[in-house]
Amino acid sequence: MSELSMVLDKLGFWEAETEDDHITIYGMDFPEAHCYILITDDGGNTPEDNRAPLVVACYDENDCFQWGKELKNLFILDEIVGAHTAGSTILLTAIQDYVTPPKK
Repeated sequence: MSELSMVLDKLGFWEAETEDDHITIYGMDFPEAHCYILITDDGGNTPEDNRAPLVVACYDENDCFQWGKELKNLFILDEIVGAHTAGSTILLTAIQDYVTPPKK
């Protein structure tokens, strides 16, 4: 198990392999919002590098894409998820509303 997958597991994400692409994706369910998010790298593949950008994609319960957000790296995701309850609508909103701070 990679460091990235251990961190995502600790944060409450599940892991699954896609049938078509044979990549590992990480997801979290949001039952109250009737949706889930998937985490991939910026190429739509299995994330492997803690410091590389991550893409969060939200899908409704019918598997229809709702929105996407790019995060700078795993550390940002850890910070956001760590401040909220896994699977809560507050966490979902925090991810969707996250804005990358401007470079100084």
